[in-house]
This record gives sequence, C-alpha cells and structure tokens, in this order.
Amino acid sequence: MKQATLFLTAMTVLIFCSCSSKSEREYYAPSADYEMEVSAEPNQDKIETVERKLIKEGDISFKTTDLNETKTLIMKSVQELNGYITKENVYTYSDQLEHRLTIRVPAENFDLLLNRISESVEKFDSKSIDVFDVSEEYIDIEARIKTKKELLHRYTELLKQASKIDDILTIEKEIGKLQSEIESFEGRMKYLMDRVAFSTLNVRYYQKTNQAFGFFSKFVEGIKNGWDVFLWVVIGLSYIWVFIIVAVAIIYFVKKWRKKKRNGNN
Repeated sequence: MKQATLFLTAMTVLIFCSCSSKSEREYYAPSADYEMEVSAEPNQDKIETVERKLIKEGDISFKTTDLNETKTLIMKSVQELNGYITKENVYTYSDQLEHRLTIRVPAENFDLLLNRISESVEKFDSKSIDVFDVSEEYIDIEARIKTKKELLHRYTELLKQASKIDDILTIEKEIGKLQSEIESFEGRMKYLMDRVAFSTLNVRYYQKTNQAFGFFSKFVEGIKNGWDVFLWVVIGLSYIWVFIIVAVAIIYFVKKWRKKKRNGNN
C-alpha cells in the first residue's frame, strides 16, 4: 500500500510539473504577433461578459370580489406565459374564503405575470419582490467542476498505466471520490439553473363572505357549548368528591357543636 501511495504521488507530481512547464513555456515565450498587439488597444468585441445569474422570488396578497374570476385570470396568464402551478391550497374561514398559489414562470416573464395580476387588484395587502444574485456561486461551482474533471482525466490515465493491484485499487478509490464530488457539484449547478430559469411567485387572494349574524345557529351552538361546560364541571367534581364530603362533614359537626354549646350556656 505504501508503494502504491508513492507511485500515485510521483505520477501526480509529474503530471502537474509537465502542465506547469508547458504553461511557463507558453507564457514566457510570446510570439512576435503578441508583442505587436500589446501596445494596441484591446478589441472590445472580444471582451467576454459574464451573464449574471439572478433568482427572483415574489409574494403578493390581496382581496378580491370574485374568487373564481381571479383564479381564471391567473391560470390563463400562467398558461400564456409558459408557467405552471406547483402548489394550490384553499382555506375556509368564518368570514372569508382564501386561495394560495405557488407559481413558477420563466424568469423573463415574471414581471409580465406580476403586471397582469396587478391590473385586476385594487389594493395589495402586501407585496414583496426579492432578487438574489448567485453569479459568484455559479462561477465557483463551474470552476470546481472543470478542475475535478481534469483531475479525473489524469487519474484515468494513471489507471491505464498502473500494473500493481495496490496501485489500481488506490487510483480507483480516488476516481470514485472525484466522481461523487462532481455529481454533487453538478446537482447544485442544476438546482441553481432551475431557480434562475424559472422565477417563483406566491399569490394569496381572498374574498369576504359577509355572512349574516345567524341568531338561531349561534343560539343552538351556545346551548351545545353550555352543555359541554356543564359536563366538564361534573367531571371536575368527580375528581374532588372526597374533599366535598369531608368539607360537608366538618361544617355539619361545627354547626352541631356550636348549637350544643349555645344550649349549654342557656
């Protein structure tokens, strides 16, 4: 195993040294054309600009006069803008009905979707839009994947040259570790790209029901609640019946003793 480690280390050093020497030769031996171009102004057309990777999320809440009409408008807009619904919840309260939607829409259509919904809203209860710049993380992951893949290629070449079992096992272990790390980075990259490509909008809208007071229903409910309270009182008394009996007995004997004492004084 020690020989395998030494072999692996030696081959890795040779690979890095060869790459380093090649880079140094290319750097310190510039061509004549390069020397002529140094004094010239840089070509603006060749400057590469890094596209910013932005994740956009929003939350809006508002009141509507017609739940079905509002839902139809939202669903139509989502369909036309190539979005989709990832979550839908309906809540029923005593004084209102409420719908909640989670919408994913292509990033370039996020503002358009928000504007279409806003056109039908008289007043927002709340509105929050957040933008997260993940460009730095994206570039870092991209660079890590590239480096890991280059190292994986070098280990693969070493594996072809290895002849001893210990060397083969050691190199295969390193290859497996690199492949696992690459898959992890690629998974994170895929997640970021999905969040960048599709923005998320959480929509909450509700309608007041304006129900009547309902005297009869509340009266029946009051009777039921009163009966429940009575039952709980009876249950509570069942836990302390011994104390009640003792208290009644004490009061009885005290009164009897006082009555006897008054009769004796007379």
